[in-house]
Amino acid sequence: MTEEEIAGWIGQFRDLLPSCVVKVLVRGDSELMAWRSVKACYMRDYDFIFANRRCAPPFPKPGWYQHGPYEYNECLYQPQGWEMPCRFVALRMPKEEKDDRLLPEFEDEGYVYRVFVTNLTLKPHNVVAAYDPRASVESLIGEAQREGIQAIPSRTFEANHAYFQIVMLAYNLWRWMKLVAGHQQQQSAGACDPKSSERPPIVDATIRLARLKMLYLAAKIVFHGNRDKLYYSIHEARAFGLIAFLTYLDRRRARRRPWH
Repeated sequence: MTEEEIAGWIGQFRDLLPSCVVKVLVRGDSELMAWRSVKACYMRDYDFIFANRRCAPPFPKPGWYQHGPYEYNECLYQPQGWEMPCRFVALRMPKEEKDDRLLPEFEDEGYVYRVFVTNLTLKPHNVVAAYDPRASVESLIGEAQREGIQAIPSRTFEANHAYFQIVMLAYNLWRWMKLVAGHQQQQSAGACDPKSSERPPIVDATIRLARLKMLYLAAKIVFHGNRDKLYYSIHEARAFGLIAFLTYLDRRRARRRPWH
């Protein structure tokens, strides 16, 4: 994508968001870092954090401070072609701890760096912490691909567009089902604390594993008395969990606002 296309893409965000959204944080890797991207965020009052591989801001040597195992710094810097200086923050670590997310090493020092441009006023280590969860979307993209996105069915754009919409709807419904099942597990365990960071295993399970636990259970379907009935074996341990979950869904549906 060109810089103009990226800026136009950022400009479309507001139309795609619910009206209740009042704050937007745009996080992007180094391919999105350009003045047009930054300007598009400023024009729409979006917060942003973009990774940097294009320039080397001059971070002041006295500005480095220790937080946890790494050191952090910040500076105002105006890259060539930019209309104004922006805030850059950096994380540095010894070369022996280098990983694939980092910038090429500066030759005159024994460190490797991660550098970001941002308009957030948080401490540099908090800016990096706010950026890092962005990578979690990669696992969701890979999972969506395995669930059908890569199986392009047609040479017609409109047919593929419709197919992708159906696949993503099904994928998101299953993700929603996992979250609701996790909430039910928390309630059953008596630990439904909204501030708790502990997540039930079903929430982090892949879609395929969730289907094995919640759908692929041995059962028998019978039609009797003008009704369809589903019988589970008493020897199937997972059946008790599924029945408890369906009972929980019935209670939620009976509420006036079941999504709360």
